[in-house]
Amino acid sequence: MNFNKDNKSKKYLRQLAVSKKVSDARQEGLENCICNRKRGLIFCASCQKSFMGRTAERCAAHPEVAYLMDARNCAFCGAAGKDLRMTDPI
Repeated sequence: MNFNKDNKSKKYLRQLAVSKKVSDARQEGLENCICNRKRGLIFCASCQKSFMGRTAERCAAHPEVAYLMDARNCAFCGAAGKDLRMTDPI
C-alpha cells in the first residue's frame, strides 16, 4: 500500500517540476510580448483626427500572431500605419 502512495507522490512531483519548467519558459517569452497591451488614443498625423484602439505592431515573442482589430490604417482617411501615433494606454 505504501508503495502506491510513494509512486503517486513521485509522479506528482515529476509533473509539478515539468509544469514549473514550462511556466518559466512562458514567463521568459512574455518579457518581450506586446500581444496583451492595452488600448490607447491613436492620433493620425495626416488628417489630425484621433480614435481609440491599438496600432498594429509585430510581437517579437509571437511574430505569427495578428490581431484583426489593431489599426493598420487611419479609420478616417485611410493613411498608412506610419502616420499613426498611439498615446500611453488608458
